[in-house]
Amino acid sequence: MGVLDEYQELIKATFAKWVQINDDKAIRTLEDFAYNTGVDENKTGGCCWKCISVNKCYFKDEKNKKPEIFDYSLFKIITLPSLGLYHPHCHCVEDITSAPYKDHIKIILSQGKIDFFFKDKQSWFYSWGYKDADKDEFINLIKILSKQSYSYGNYEKEKHTKAGFQINIFITIPGKNEKLGNSYKIKSCYIIFPNKQLRCVTLVGGRA
Repeated sequence: MGVLDEYQELIKATFAKWVQINDDKAIRTLEDFAYNTGVDENKTGGCCWKCISVNKCYFKDEKNKKPEIFDYSLFKIITLPSLGLYHPHCHCVEDITSAPYKDHIKIILSQGKIDFFFKDKQSWFYSWGYKDADKDEFINLIKILSKQSYSYGNYEKEKHTKAGFQINIFITIPGKNEKLGNSYKIKSCYIIFPNKQLRCVTLVGGRA
């Protein structure tokens, strides 16, 4: 991405509408549950996994970028006393906010995810011109580009399960050394975590 392109993306992000999902009656967020199990509804005080998994999380206010609102048009007669956001009696609200600033976003990245990348997609790493000595630089670059693209809203929903709201963030990797001047469009996969955090699922999930 050139300087002009980045500036234009920043301008668009500044005026884009974002929402933070808040449920003041919820006693937990996704952070309170193990990564391998996701939300356990036996420990949520009666709240459903769908609400807990996005509580305190930030989303761009567009289709396929945020949780789907419950479709009450499926009912011919509405007699429910509480038409909640994601289901009847849901306590969640969408609070309008600004796009999260890239420097305020935290990436949660385990060493296991890094080791898996260099085991599974090491050939991609080399094909982009990077050497073994560049590994730390490359990981840091992925984190910086992921935070930037997320703040611009350059992502889309992959799936929403009790493990969280998983997204593909679209980034462009610059080539290095003999591949300097080339660029490679990929997707990096994350789960949106509360309070401007992104938990890495797969560093490089594929080509975009």
